[in-house]
Formats: sequence, C-alpha cells, structure tokens
Amino acid sequence: MARYRGVLFDLFGTLVHFDDARLPTIALDGRDVRSTVPLLAPLLGDVLPAVSPALLHRTLRAVSEEMMRARTDDHIEHPSRERFRRVLLQLGCDDVACGETAAMLSRVHMRAIADATVFPPEHEALLAGVRAAHRTGVVSNFDDTAAAYSILARHGILGSVDTVVISEAVGMRKPHPALVREGLRGIGLAADEVLFVGDTFDEDMAAAHAAGVDAVWIDRAGRGVPVGVISPRWVVRTLPELAALLER
Repeated sequence: MARYRGVLFDLFGTLVHFDDARLPTIALDGRDVRSTVPLLAPLLGDVLPAVSPALLHRTLRAVSEEMMRARTDDHIEHPSRERFRRVLLQLGCDDVACGETAAMLSRVHMRAIADATVFPPEHEALLAGVRAAHRTGVVSNFDDTAAAYSILARHGILGSVDTVVISEAVGMRKPHPALVREGLRGIGLAADEVLFVGDTFDEDMAAAHAAGVDAVWIDRAGRGVPVGVISPRWVVRTLPELAALLER
C-alpha cells in the first residue's frame, strides 16, 4: 500500500451524503414525495402560469429518466439547465423564454440540493488523515459544476483536495475513463500510484478500471461484487475503513 501516493474520491455517496428529508414535500397520488418542485413551481408564473406542481414534477421526472437512459449509452453529461430547458419546452414554454427560465430553475434546484448534503464528521476526519500523507482529488459525476464547487466549499472539502473534476465541465461522465484520467493529471501522478474510492460499481469502479487505477468500492448495502465483472482491488462497507487499508 505504501506505493500509493494519491487518492481520488467520488463525491456523492462517498464523501458526502444526500439527506432527502431536508427537501420540501409535494402531494402526488395521495402520498407526500420529497422534491425541489415546491420551490420551482412558483417561478413559472410568468411563463407557464397554468402548469401545476404535479405536472411539473411528472414532466421533470420523465425528462430526467430519458436523459439518464441516453447517457448510459453515450456517457455525455448535459448541464442541469439543459434538463430544465427540455422540461419547459415539453410544457409549452416559448423557446426564447426557455433559456433564461431554465437557468433560473436550475439554480434554485441546485441550491436546494446543496442544502440537503451532509459531510459526516468521520468522513471529514478520514479525508484529513489521507490528505496528510497523499495527494488528493475529487472526481464526480454531477450536472452542475458551480453547485458542486459550492458543496465542496460549504463542507470545507475544497481546501483539502489538490484537484476537482466534475463531469459537467468535462462533458463526459463516469464510467468513461476521461474523468479519472483528468484527476490523475490534476494531482500529477501516474495511474499505478493512485487509488480511486467510490460507491457505484457501474460508474466509479468501471471508470477506475478503464483508466488503469486500483479502486476501493464502498459496498454500503453489503450485496457483494456483482457476478461476472472485474472485482475492485478492495471492498469496504464504509469510507472510514479506507484508513486501515492505507496504514497497512
């Protein structure tokens, strides 16, 4: 383990967690659903006054699912504002007004998402310990670079890493290895000198393998490595377990 000089971390689900209980609720089909829609719906008054929160929620979900299916194949990361632009077009928004309104909706949505992130104290301690002996970086799939930096800054992570790579800025997303390779360039180390830590198998582990980087998978659910795939170098249940691996 002494040969590792750098550690690259995934952000969401790895360093920070998302607490959806911090989001407002919307009543849909007789149940309360956590969503940013209650914050977004009032902003449509000038362009789409007849659109209900329920219709906005259904359209946003449908567009999001469609974009998720597409990026599974092409690994292209479209910005958050593009998602909202497509939503507005489907709802009948004038093309000229769509761009500005989409950007506004994206900003409100991302502020709410940032407010719902949590950086556990044990993760903060782990990062500080790793940082003391290794070059560090964040390599994350996220469709809003500014919001990602805001999250890193609010939790004090930004000052504890040497590089940050966000998929929106690159235009590609994991499992494409471009993000991990950019992380390697950011910390100035070769692939065999770096360990990648992430919580998703199809994205994080696949990207690390494609870039030739050893990986640690956080198998939080304890389901084990999927059958028929290349196993990561290590499997842990929680991020703080990384400290014991690095101390060997």
